[in-house]
Amino acid sequence: MKPTVCILMSTYNGEKYIRQQLESIFAQQDVDIKLVIRDDGSSDDTVKIIKEFESVELIQATNVGCEGSFMELLQLPIEADY
Repeated sequence: MKPTVCILMSTYNGEKYIRQQLESIFAQQDVDIKLVIRDDGSSDDTVKIIKEFESVELIQATNVGCEGSFMELLQLPIEADY
């Protein structure tokens, strides 16, 4: 049985590198990945690219800044080994 690793990610106008980042995360071996992304109001194609990855839990929200976005992610009830 593989351990579950939960990754919390905040995005904002990251279309240039988001696809490569997500592909890298999901290429990890020997773990089950649970990826929760909170988009902080991106105006580019960041959200469109994220939606191409079916196993991502996406939260679309208004811009509260990097710190506020991560704080909201930390308040979520997450079930994972790591």
